[in-house]
Amino acid sequence: MAKRKPLIVIEHLEEELSPWLLLEYRHASLIAGRENIVFTNVPKEYHNILSKYAVKVYEESILNLFDHNKILILDPAAAQRVNSNDIDRIDYIVVGGILGDHPPRKRTYKYLSSKAPRALKRNIGEGQYSIDGAVYVITKFIDTRDLESIEYVDGLTISHVENGVVREIYLPFRYPVVNGEPLLAPGLKEYLIYGRIPSEILSELKDP
Repeated sequence: MAKRKPLIVIEHLEEELSPWLLLEYRHASLIAGRENIVFTNVPKEYHNILSKYAVKVYEESILNLFDHNKILILDPAAAQRVNSNDIDRIDYIVVGGILGDHPPRKRTYKYLSSKAPRALKRNIGEGQYSIDGAVYVITKFIDTRDLESIEYVDGLTISHVENGVVREIYLPFRYPVVNGEPLLAPGLKEYLIYGRIPSEILSELKDP
């Protein structure tokens, strides 16, 4: 018998769609599959670009779209870890579209969990994941029902040479380890170092 495949809903919670956020959204779609991703709470001006990476894009919040009894919100501040029975009870898994803070400010709780008392609230372990990292973990969990075997690192340092000097960018978040490497959105390293999105991704975004 096939395991349930809830839709993954990314609730956009930042004021703008920054390049960093867009790269993580794009990667989340590559991980889970466009047909399994929905974006909600998205201003109209971003619908065309995000529709490339989701089966549906809504202007409304997830809180106003679907039955809260069928929703599971991934919240790092939740007291209980996600389990297999949760997946069998719900139709939507909600990931907050928020770039992380260090230390965390519990914005997922503020903007989502606290406003949906009937929805399930679960964490995927300690630590604060990136958006695409959280999507990777929950996608793996849906398929395997196993969190313990997922490797991760806490904190990631990106090093580069600038004018002969080694510079470092430290990302104080938890990243799944895939094929021996921390999982980072394609193009994010270039964006953080040079302030630009790689040309091949820009071309993809411009395609009708």
